[in-house]
Amino acid sequence: MAEKTFTKNFTRQEPICEEGIEKALEILRTGKLHRYNVDSGEKGEAALLEEEFAAYMGKKYCLACASCGSAIYLALKALGVGPGDKVLCNAFTLAPVPGAIENSGADVELVEITDDYTVDLDDLIRKAAKAKWFLLSHMRGHIVNMDRVMEICRAHDLTLIEDAAHTMGASWDGMKSGAFGKVGCFSTQTYKHINSGEGGLLVTDDPEVISRATIHSGSYMLYDRHTSRPSTEV
Repeated sequence: MAEKTFTKNFTRQEPICEEGIEKALEILRTGKLHRYNVDSGEKGEAALLEEEFAAYMGKKYCLACASCGSAIYLALKALGVGPGDKVLCNAFTLAPVPGAIENSGADVELVEITDDYTVDLDDLIRKAAKAKWFLLSHMRGHIVNMDRVMEICRAHDLTLIEDAAHTMGASWDGMKSGAFGKVGCFSTQTYKHINSGEGGLLVTDDPEVISRATIHSGSYMLYDRHTSRPSTEV
């Protein structure tokens, strides 16, 4: 059999569909480009996105962010990670992941990976006692055995944060990636499953986590404009 060579561009984005282009033009025509620039009782596009994505993930809350990296940072901040803490993460990941840990003031503890690009669970067990948090990146579409990950996290009292930038929509045994941890973080950067140019999404069922993340994201006195959130009393 003759050898075949793949000649297409690996990094070329799919064209934006006409419906998406028309929706963008519709928003531009209103002039309401800021998420808080809405009329009383009106839901902006960001709020609608948060509600729809939370429902899609089977989660109570969602926060739209500037990027997946900022979503990860907000997750760490909302969970109380700070100076002196250690956070476990894959040795094979992208710079915004350890960058978010460093920006939180915590220290990175790298966990080895296997030949299939997933985290080495034996090495995770060896290092679990060093930290209280595990930031797991599902790299290049590969999902590790999440049954074992959850067993390890429960056994060592590790709080799991998922970086599902590469696995939006993918599942392990019927549960979507990003739905296992205390917080799940996603990317809508131009090379990801949803292309907004740049952007991120944070999901959780924890009312205190989403409240803190929303405040830290820059909502200031406009927390009540968010609809995918608990009550203001939280």
